Order: sequence, then C-alpha cells, then structure tokens
Amino acid sequence: MVLGHSNCGAVKATIDGKAVPGQISTLYRSIRPAVDQAGPKLEAAIKANAKIQAGLLRSSSPVLAELIGKGRLKIIAAYYDLARGDVTMLE
Repeated sequence: MVLGHSNCGAVKATIDGKAVPGQISTLYRSIRPAVDQAGPKLEAAIKANAKIQAGLLRSSSPVLAELIGKGRLKIIAAYYDLARGDVTMLE
C-alpha cells in the first residue's frame, strides 16, 4: 500500500516550491507530477501522488509485475485522514 496522508508536508512544500530545511526538497522531483496533475489543492495532490507512486511500483519492477500478473500481489494507493483516523482506498 502506498499511503498518502492529510497535511503532508512534502507535498505542501512541492506545491509551494520554496526551499525547505532537511531532506524534503529532495522529494520534489518525485512529487512534482502529482502537483502538475492535481493542481495546488493539497488533498488532491496528496491523493494523486499516492496513485502515481503506486503505479510506478507496479510497472518499474519486473519482480513485482510478475507477482501482480500471477495475482499474488496487489499494490494499491490509499489516503489516510489523520484527524478522522480513516483510510480511504483510492483505486
């Protein structure tokens, strides 16, 4: 499961496009496609990022792709709302 979560600082920082301390800015390149797809709405970008990353996992590894093809593995995206404690499947 690729689990995006509400108020994700890395996605927010990518939307803002400003330098931040620590390692978060190294994630910008991976998160940018989600922001480009979803726009500046934080929750939409978080969900888009989880879906994109799950898709990349499914397709980038021959080992995982084989297991998925055989029905032995699923890679899914979900969204965790921290305030409510709910997880919503996205696919």
